[in-house]
Amino acid sequence: MFKMIVVDLDGTLLNQKGFVSKETEKYLIHLKKKGYSIAIATGRIYPSILKVTRGATFANFLISDTGACIYKETNPTPIFQNYIPKETVLKFFDYYNEDVINMEVCNHNTFYSYDKVHDNSDFIFQNGSEVTHAAIVMTENQKVEEMAIQLQADFKEVETIIMQDSFGEKKWIEILPKNCSKENAIKVLIDWIGIRKEEVIAFGDGLNDTGMLSFCGRGIAMQNALKSVKEVADDSTEKDHNHDGVIAYLKKIGID
Repeated sequence: MFKMIVVDLDGTLLNQKGFVSKETEKYLIHLKKKGYSIAIATGRIYPSILKVTRGATFANFLISDTGACIYKETNPTPIFQNYIPKETVLKFFDYYNEDVINMEVCNHNTFYSYDKVHDNSDFIFQNGSEVTHAAIVMTENQKVEEMAIQLQADFKEVETIIMQDSFGEKKWIEILPKNCSKENAIKVLIDWIGIRKEEVIAFGDGLNDTGMLSFCGRGIAMQNALKSVKEVADDSTEKDHNHDGVIAYLKKIGID
């Protein structure tokens, strides 16, 4: 019997318009009232989660920044948090080159975009306290692969991963605190509330969902998920993220 339902946002719970459908929102609120714990697990920062979910009223927990922070319902103070060392953040900007389109540094509530022309690294360093994750967007996927290998070798104190959503070909680099991932955040959360991973069902579509789907009792790939995500999942939804695939699957297995 499942006690917790974990859902990714982009490409999973969010439709192509970038929002949760009214039907999905209503159904998850119904399950929450019945006693299920609903957790969002996303790479988005806290304010962005609230925006695209109309306040996330259906969720008991919000896992943001690909696992760096956990919030209880909509309390803006995390119950768990992990950060990238500030000294490490400043070093990232040295890796900006002609193949980099954009570099972003995020804390709980804000993302800062690095501008090499005006060199705002000092401003970001001073104001971007408690950095939860960073991202590097590059001109082509091959450059992403090359940069990721270099960063993984040069920065052992953080996690450097390659990310791709199911609805696009473009890949990018995410830099996270050490031991940070969606699955590690879920482990922290279930230990805290006292349930087993076998009692958790999770839904996802993108590269940063593979560990989560493998870890939980049942990992479900969206119908629109990347092939590599489906390969590690226990099952797939029959409907995609544009047709309420998550709740259709939950109804199918009797979670109502």
